[in-house]
Order: sequence, then structure tokens, then C-alpha cells
Amino acid sequence: MKIIKYSVLVMLALFIVSSCTRENYLDFEPKGLVIPNNLIDYRLLLDNISEPIFIENIVPLTVGFGEKHGRNVFMSDNLTLDEDVITILGLSRIDRNTYLFAENSFTNQENDRDWDNYYNQIYAANVIIDGLSRVEDGTAEEIAELVGEAKLHRAYAYFNLVNLYGLHYNPASAGTDLGVPIRKGIELENVDLTRASVQEVYDFVIADITESIDALPDVQALNKRFRPSKAAAFGLLSKVYLYQARYDEALEASNGVLGLSGIIRDINDDEFNSSGTVRLLPSIQGDLEIIWFKNRSNSLFASDELIDLYAIGDLRMEWFTTVSDFFGIDSNQFILAFDFGPNNQADGIQSTDMYLIRAECNARLGNLDAANADLNALRINRFDSFAFEPLNITDQATLIQFVKDERRREKVRSLDRTFDIKRYNLFDNDQITVSHTLDGITTTLLPNSKNWAMPIAPRYILFNPEIEQNPRD
Repeated sequence: MKIIKYSVLVMLALFIVSSCTRENYLDFEPKGLVIPNNLIDYRLLLDNISEPIFIENIVPLTVGFGEKHGRNVFMSDNLTLDEDVITILGLSRIDRNTYLFAENSFTNQENDRDWDNYYNQIYAANVIIDGLSRVEDGTAEEIAELVGEAKLHRAYAYFNLVNLYGLHYNPASAGTDLGVPIRKGIELENVDLTRASVQEVYDFVIADITESIDALPDVQALNKRFRPSKAAAFGLLSKVYLYQARYDEALEASNGVLGLSGIIRDINDDEFNSSGTVRLLPSIQGDLEIIWFKNRSNSLFASDELIDLYAIGDLRMEWFTTVSDFFGIDSNQFILAFDFGPNNQADGIQSTDMYLIRAECNARLGNLDAANADLNALRINRFDSFAFEPLNITDQATLIQFVKDERRREKVRSLDRTFDIKRYNLFDNDQITVSHTLDGITTTLLPNSKNWAMPIAPRYILFNPEIEQNPRD
């Protein structure tokens, strides 16, 4: 089967080649390029994921639509690092600087892998959308489905970019708060990369999602869940509305997902590793909770604060083991151990996300019985049968806080915690402060800090001066 070379898709106006000016970089000609010209070509491009296990006879290339960001995990209160951990993981100076909330983690010559990764995906989606407007084979429905997939991948990339590099969505200031550049086309010359506002980025994301839903299948087959679906589109839409505090609309969207795909896996049935110490996740194809696969690659060395949230009998604690047991060094710190095994590291959209979003929205809207019911539906599949006790929380504020804690317990392999802290501090005034200590240095990120918006690597601004840097405290 023909494989389309990915070189055309990794060019973007924000990606600068060493010692090149902006102008001569944009004259760069990719070599060995196969120009897509039919429906099959574009299907192969869209299936260019990072896990080569899904489709027989298709070997995806290295960087595709399945890849996520990873650096913001180092800003989280779920994580604790020390020098031994940094050595174990081989963490870079950039990751270390991010952990200490440095004013800028990059030199003028370094790229930001998260920024590059998402803008690569955006440019790829733009190439596909543009090319599909001219293909002559395939039905209108087939073309619309592929365009819908490309738009949903693009929406996912922009949603994460604006939450990484912008302040959290604030309806009072989103129209002027700095978002990220919006790249709609495939041009590489004379492109204005001025940062759109947070509001403009959110509006663009919502438009991409809503324009895609009707063209997509309800769900994808188990071996094709890297492809978007209606359930995935409703899932992403529910997250977008949740982050805007539009709880009625987030609730409606989460209902749309769970009406199509609402399976919760009972982890009592999950297998253990060979030593019997760590409860493993099933394979990606065997995990029925996955609605839309995106890959996460960071490992979590858990903070004491996170571990203290798990109750006796909560089987999710068996996802962890101690650093001492795992690596043989003197440390009782807990590590999310399945990150080092043969199991899936799926992030993206999962059915459990939707139960938690629906529970949060119902709790905030005063539908306390419904919120308790969704929490119980999840937790009965997470506890030893002898330890599970159904919830019946009747105080609204207590229930909302319980949902927040449950998100931390359940979503330990997700990269959403820093985004959640930003929205809790804005909308709920939770006053969450994160402090990290490394090599005798302690730095603190305050609830109202501008530094929650990650700095943009200077390299991009040097070559694209219209990209305004985030102000720092």
C-alpha cells in the first residue's frame, strides 16, 4: 500500500531552520515529496498517527495526529521531581526550567516541541482540507468525512495551544487576552502570525467542531479509534464548553457522547504485571473507554498531595508503585508505574472523561442526584467490591469539590491538571498555588500569576516579530 511522505506536512511558517532568515526559509523546497491527489492519499495522511498497531498494512510515520503536548505536566501539583528522578527520566534543561516556572525555558536557538507538534498538525490539516476541495474521486459524503476529521484534529490542536500559551478563557477579557496565531491556509510566504485573541481561538475551535459533527460516523471501530467520530466531536465540544464555564452546553454535549459510547471498564478485571505489584491497563484496542486516541508520553512521579486523595480500597492506587521498588533507589515516592510497561498511554477523549464532565456540570447546575449517580457509576468500577460505598452528597459545594478531586484521581495519566487549576482559580477562586523545589531552589506559581500562560520560545519571535511574547510576573 502506498505511503504518502510526510515532509510536506511538517513545514510551517513558525518552524525556522537554523541560520536561515524568514524569507529564505519560506523558499525551502521539500525533497522526495509525493503530492496527494486522490481520496486514498488523504485517508493515509489522516491515518498518520504515532502508534503503528491499528491498521494492517499501514505503517504510520513518526509524528502524526496522535501526538499530544507534554511539557505542561511539569507545572502541575500532581508531580514532584528530585535530582534522582531527573536522572532516571533523562529530563532536559527545558523540562527542568518548566518545573521551576522559569521566565523562559528556551535559548534563542531552541524549538518548543509542543508548539511545533501542534502547528505541524494544523498545517497538515490545512493541506488536507485544501487538497480535498479538488479531488475528483470519492463521493461527497466520503470527502466531507475526511474534511470533518481534519477539522477535528485542527480544533484539538488549537484548543490545547490556547490553553498552553494563553491565560484561561475569561468571558470578561477573552476578546483582548492573547491567544495563539491562527493558520487557516497553506501559504508559507507573507503570512501574518499575529496572535489571535483567546476568544477568537475558542470561536474557531467551536466552528471546526460543529462543522464536522454531522459528517462523521457515530463511533469508530476498536482498531480505528485514532480517527475522529461524532462521539469524539461531542467529547471535545463538551471540554471546550466546560473550560468556558458554559455548563448547560457542556452537559448537553457530554450527553451526546454518552448516548453513543458510554462504557466504563471495571478495573477489578485488569491484569497485574509479572511481579503482581502493579495493575496494568489493557491494550489500546482492548480499552473500551477510549473514544478518540491521542498519545501521552510523560511519566508521573506523584506528589504526596495526589497520593493522599486515594482512599483505602481504591484500586487506582495499584496503578502506582514506589520509586524504590521500581528503580531500586532509596525513595518512597510513588510513580505511575504503567507508564513504563507495555500498556497504552492513551489520552484524548475517553468515556470516563464524559461521566466526570457530566457530573461536574450537574453539580454546578444543582442537579445533585444526577451528579452523584455518575460518580457512583464510575467509582463502582474503581473500588474493591468490599470497599465501595455509594455516594450521596447533598451539599452542592462539597459535591463540586468531590468531582474536582475525582478528576485528579481518575485522570492521572491526563495532561489536563494544569488547565483545570487555571479554570478553578478563575471561576471558583480556589486560590490553588503550586510550589516546586529542586536542588535547594523553591519557586511558586501564584493563583493569579501571568506565568500560567507558558512563554513562547524566543526563536519564533525572532523570525516572526509580530508574535507577541506573554508578559511575565
